[in-house]
Amino acid sequence: MEIIETLRKEAKSIGLFLPLAETPAQIAALDQTASLHGRTVENRAVLLMQPCYDADETGAPTAETVARYCKAVQQRAYGMLWSEPIAVTPEARADAHQLMITPENKDAFAALLRAVEQASTEAHGLAPVQVALLGHAGAEALTPVTVEQHSFLPEGTAQLTDDDLTRLVVSCGEAAALCEQAGFSGAALDAEAGTLFGSSLSAYDREGRFGGDFDDRTRFLRDCCTAMHMALDQAFMTVRLSLSDGIPQPDGWGMGFEDPTAPDLDEPVLLLEILRQLYGVELVNCTVGRKDMNWAGAEDAERELIRISRLCTCIAMADSDLQQNVQLIVPETPEQSVPFTNLAAGMVGGEFASYAGYAG
Repeated sequence: MEIIETLRKEAKSIGLFLPLAETPAQIAALDQTASLHGRTVENRAVLLMQPCYDADETGAPTAETVARYCKAVQQRAYGMLWSEPIAVTPEARADAHQLMITPENKDAFAALLRAVEQASTEAHGLAPVQVALLGHAGAEALTPVTVEQHSFLPEGTAQLTDDDLTRLVVSCGEAAALCEQAGFSGAALDAEAGTLFGSSLSAYDREGRFGGDFDDRTRFLRDCCTAMHMALDQAFMTVRLSLSDGIPQPDGWGMGFEDPTAPDLDEPVLLLEILRQLYGVELVNCTVGRKDMNWAGAEDAERELIRISRLCTCIAMADSDLQQNVQLIVPETPEQSVPFTNLAAGMVGGEFASYAGYAG
């Protein structure tokens, strides 16, 4: 395609990594099956559901939620589906109608899973592996809270105590258990940049058990993963993790100290290796940067091609450092300037990532 060749030349001219597939044989990399925790994933396309805040007042999926998920899986054959963020507590919600799982409404989630399986099977002859994404909106929650104060957070955001964080650890384990009871094959902790779990990783100046050096800054996330791992029986545990949040040091995660605009993946890769060894994490949904701010706090937005190349580069570097022991998902970019299927097939076919995450 002409657009692919044009993008290749442009990327090469400014030294950007942009692995674009073009031929049908190259695109077919997305049709390969995969194995995940003893389960067969029928292809490399992953549906990443986006929040629409159409749950009822208890957090249960409504008929509108079910219809939205079913429509999404009918449009394409997906080997895997990740839910939109499911709040682990009422206070964790970004909206009063965000999904939230409880003992009283877990059957409504079970019904959602059955409806998705039926819709996908009828449309494509396959049922996706379904993963629950458990989250806390942090500074974007209805009652904004944070793990540490810094200049990139809204003023007046309350800082949680160690006891507050410990209670959230317990909540993560309880929510994971409910997700397995509802029928999810996996439970993921949402540590995307900007979430409470993601922002905890850069709590350099926080006092107490959950801030300071690498061990203490990652303790909250690791404790949450421990609770989830212990709560699960047959379901697997995974994470959505920011490899680099784009916030300059000393407030960023996965960012260099010598060059404040450059990603540094040493700590994110070390964390992933710890999660793999301790909890058997085999799958990571990767993100880079924050949706609500320009890279490194710049006044002007950078070119789309640079943002997309940085995402691909960070994921490819992490995959190489992890020696392909962890399967990585490259998420769909909101920009339309680069055809995502071609980009995703290039990442998967080149063994820079394992799955392509389509926004739904």
